[in-house]
Amino acid sequence: MFRVKTFLITGILLFLLNGCGGISYIGYDQSQLLLQLDQNQLRLHGRVIGEKRDNFSTLFLSRKLIRMDDGTLIVYENAHTDLSYEFEPMITRIIKIIFEAKSVATIYTRNNLFAYQVLLKNNKILNVLAQQSDTQGLRLIYGMKTSQLNKMLRQLDPDAPGAYYQQGIQLLDTNQALLTKWDVRKVHLVPLVVPIGRFMGPF
Repeated sequence: MFRVKTFLITGILLFLLNGCGGISYIGYDQSQLLLQLDQNQLRLHGRVIGEKRDNFSTLFLSRKLIRMDDGTLIVYENAHTDLSYEFEPMITRIIKIIFEAKSVATIYTRNNLFAYQVLLKNNKILNVLAQQSDTQGLRLIYGMKTSQLNKMLRQLDPDAPGAYYQQGIQLLDTNQALLTKWDVRKVHLVPLVVPIGRFMGPF
């Protein structure tokens, strides 16, 4: 019953937001990975085969390893801050830090939906889709082949450009699929999250 209510609430929120225009969403519920950009929705069926949760006191993180119907693996991550905190500005900086990346290439951005190709320390390319509607939440998926990423983008936006690098890695080993490196130092000392109002300056 709780899952049904959650799914209905998600649907209602998306319906209401549609009237406002210019929205994006990434989420997972009821064995469905849901992506939305403006009026276009993409639903992909897959089951969770592993999950990890972390509590950094000012930031709460859920990571789900999903086996899609075509057999591929995708990781869905949902990070949100404590009510008194928010992410530091610049989502691209956050992506670079949590993947400990050499560089991050922005492939696409529209209405707070971002597509990246991340150059990892091992010189491999990781495809990432990220979404951030406000300063207190961050959702992302990664592990798609480049052809899969391009297909997703063009289903959401027919005018979306193709990714630069075609050799994006595909996740194969379930034991090494969680590629983000969240830790206490990054969250509190880098920092990834700060008290709300820090960037507003003194009154």
